[in-house]
Amino acid sequence: MLKNLEQLILSVNFKEAEKVYYNIDFDQFQNELISIAYDNSNLINYTFLHYLLMKEESAKLHNLAFSLFVNALTHIEGAYHCALYHAQRAVELTNEQDAGDLENLLFLNIVPDKLVSDQKAIEICHKILALDPANKIAKSSLKELQRKTK
Repeated sequence: MLKNLEQLILSVNFKEAEKVYYNIDFDQFQNELISIAYDNSNLINYTFLHYLLMKEESAKLHNLAFSLFVNALTHIEGAYHCALYHAQRAVELTNEQDAGDLENLLFLNIVPDKLVSDQKAIEICHKILALDPANKIAKSSLKELQRKTK
């Protein structure tokens, strides 16, 4: 079934690819789509994901789009900007109550394009720590950001 997924996507047979999506575990689908995108670097992989998002918008699909853009498709001009949109949508859909979604936004503070300002990143760190006081990423980021902004 998964061996077919890449061919279905590349041939723009999204209805059949969608059946694969609904018939496997989400984590397995996510890993496979990212692997396919690494292998072929084709933007059609995102187009398929966008097709799924138009049918069923969810934080998990936005997080997958974020992952595609910051991993497999990062070499494409504007990839981090696209990742920012998807990270923001995931945060909105979870009402800022998911530390992992907030961590994705925080990550965009350290990418070359620096799409999240230091001040916004500090705010994000505080939101993460309110949800998860032991969050190591937020703690270390906050420490570094406070050092930089002094």
